[in-house]
Amino acid sequence: MVENANSKMPSTFAETVRLVEKYVLTEIERETAKKQLYYHTVAHALAVKRRANFIFQALEPVLKQETHLFDFGRSKHLLDLCAIAHDMVQNFVESTKLHSPRKRPVGVSERATTAKLIRYIRDLNQKVNYSVGFTSADLSTIEESIAATICDRDPLAGKTNYSFSKHSIYQPYLYNSEQNSIVAQIIALADLGTLGIDGIESYLREGVLILLEDNPDLVELVLYRDGTYLTTNSKRITTIRLLNMTRFMVDLARERYTRFPQEIIGFSDRAKQILQDRVFKNLTLENVREIERLTPTSTDSSLAELLDFFSEKLNGESLQTTKK
Repeated sequence: MVENANSKMPSTFAETVRLVEKYVLTEIERETAKKQLYYHTVAHALAVKRRANFIFQALEPVLKQETHLFDFGRSKHLLDLCAIAHDMVQNFVESTKLHSPRKRPVGVSERATTAKLIRYIRDLNQKVNYSVGFTSADLSTIEESIAATICDRDPLAGKTNYSFSKHSIYQPYLYNSEQNSIVAQIIALADLGTLGIDGIESYLREGVLILLEDNPDLVELVLYRDGTYLTTNSKRITTIRLLNMTRFMVDLARERYTRFPQEIIGFSDRAKQILQDRVFKNLTLENVREIERLTPTSTDSSLAELLDFFSEKLNGESLQTTKK
């Protein structure tokens, strides 16, 4: 629902965007509570907004020289909205197998997010002055930017003479650089930009939050490190599941480092240099090796060691759950 008739209607496009952002944040909070989310929360939305702004501000001088017919003010507002809204809806398919994570069908959440967001915006457009509403071009930018964040399995991963693991994920949008939207490219880079921009500790912490979100049955075990109720077989299976996640975290860090040059191929040489030297300055081989050193991935890793690792990365933070 949009603001009621007695509410003050926006008088600028910036105010209209803020009104939509308020709606989006409310919806994310609702999704978080309803679907037991730990990663795709308001905190993630605001982090992507911060990183997207960091990228945009670093590139702005170059873009102003190289890009024609580009409304920077309007693009900045759309960038903020897309960053906050890109994960507004989270849809899962619950696994039919015991001791398995819930799955995210590729693109389903993003398409649902786009449909819900554009439906709200079109409703809002009917109530505000057309001069401060969203244009069809704005809606196209929103749709493209959210689609740019879709992650998929790399179809070549795991093949002979291919460097990435069979579980490798990537954002296909960034690999088709022909006439890609600047806003969409920045949103995609910001979404998976935690390691490169925020560093190792933030990256590892996000891995723990993803584990909790995708494996609701492991939440209390990870948060409270109380595995006394587990049978011998359950401990073995749980250890394997936790190891799968730590190995994924290490593999993804390697891939972030290796894929980055290809992901920014759509930018000019000057923009690439800024992204490499000033924005994604933590995306280094040294940091990848440090993640490999810090993260337990050996088959000899015990359940207690893995639980200690995950607990440490949360820094004792109290999350939205309670011990039953």
